[in-house]
Amino acid sequence: MTMHKKALVLTIVMGLMLTWSLASCNGNADGWGQDVAAFDADSVKKELTVSLTADSVSPTCTLRMNIIYSKADSLREANRQLISSGIIVPDYFSIGGGMSDIPLAVDSFIRRYTAEYQRDYRSLYEVDKDHLESYNIEYDVNTYVRQGRKGIVVYTAEARYCSGALHDTQTLVARNIDMDGKRMLTLDDVLVSGSEKMVTELIVKQLCEQYDAEDIKQLNEKSIFNGIDPYPSRNFMLEADGVTFIYNADEIATHDVGRILVKISYSDINPYLKVRV
Repeated sequence: MTMHKKALVLTIVMGLMLTWSLASCNGNADGWGQDVAAFDADSVKKELTVSLTADSVSPTCTLRMNIIYSKADSLREANRQLISSGIIVPDYFSIGGGMSDIPLAVDSFIRRYTAEYQRDYRSLYEVDKDHLESYNIEYDVNTYVRQGRKGIVVYTAEARYCSGALHDTQTLVARNIDMDGKRMLTLDDVLVSGSEKMVTELIVKQLCEQYDAEDIKQLNEKSIFNGIDPYPSRNFMLEADGVTFIYNADEIATHDVGRILVKISYSDINPYLKVRV
């Protein structure tokens, strides 16, 4: 077995072990993990570094990508939806129908990304060679699949973008694959129409518990939802024991707060779900 396949198998096994552990705690272990098996995962792993100029010392752009996809013919549309949903950025595939062949899509992404890097940065660097480090770019994306609630595979992409900025940008993007419908679910597919206000109230209540606040005003004082109206993130996970809403760093709070995860148990959010758990 190649190192690449060993890494893929390890990723899937770790996800299954976590899933079975959670399911056992819920007294519902039988049958769990079958959705991940049915997803029939494979992955494409690429790493490439290109130089900005032909100089002996030049800024570089490095891409490292490990993108999981389904080999199942029945999930080709789900593959297309995934690669077009912002798991890698810029989202080149949201226009023009996207691509269901993920290895080809990743190759296409890398070619376009590196070509645009050389095109857009070269002229700037030519008049600013004293700041070489500012033109170095690293972009890493690693993806994972694991069992969500029954019938759902949770697909996550962890990305790190490093440039001349003060902070690296680290993001978590989650997507939910409906294994019965063979498609990716959006928040509108999950929540009952008109329930956003009630779900937002649940999120604010949970945030108050997490950050030792009495109300939204005290959350604002901690920079959370300060100056913006609270909302349920469209970046979410349908997990075994609840719905987790993801807010990446700088999204709803200052950078020092970091990434915020808000899990609402199914016992609380069930009244607002189209499919109750």
